[in-house]
Amino acid sequence: MIEVRHHCPQCNSQRQGEKCWKCGAATIIPSKHWEYPEIPPIDRIRELAKEIGYAIGVHGSQERDLDLIAAPWSEEAMKRNYREVMQYIADGLGAKLIEVEAKPLGRRACTIQMDGWYKPIDLSVMPFKVGYELTGFTAAEPAETARRSS
Repeated sequence: MIEVRHHCPQCNSQRQGEKCWKCGAATIIPSKHWEYPEIPPIDRIRELAKEIGYAIGVHGSQERDLDLIAAPWSEEAMKRNYREVMQYIADGLGAKLIEVEAKPLGRRACTIQMDGWYKPIDLSVMPFKVGYELTGFTAAEPAETARRSS
């Protein structure tokens, strides 16, 4: 038996069944020759981020777009602001920034569109703070001190 694939035109994602579980829209059955686009190259994005002191985490379903979080990972991250981090990654991919916006907890988010890739990249860049109190100790304290205080 051939599996029938459904597509939600509202979410622009593959779904099972006649109704989208996420938005409730009626699904359609695309052409049997339709192939879903691949996601942009995560490994290349990680390489670019590492060059400037950031680590990349993936979140979300990766259906409609590629949702990424850039977290400062080394002191190299202190050398660039949000927009410079976003632009460095976009330039390294031969892509362009579509929009940049402020988000909760001090992060900034942008959409990056790569030529030849249908799915956009939604990149959130986390703020860089040293000494931010998290759970009774600061990020600047040695790990041994943090273990003793808990």
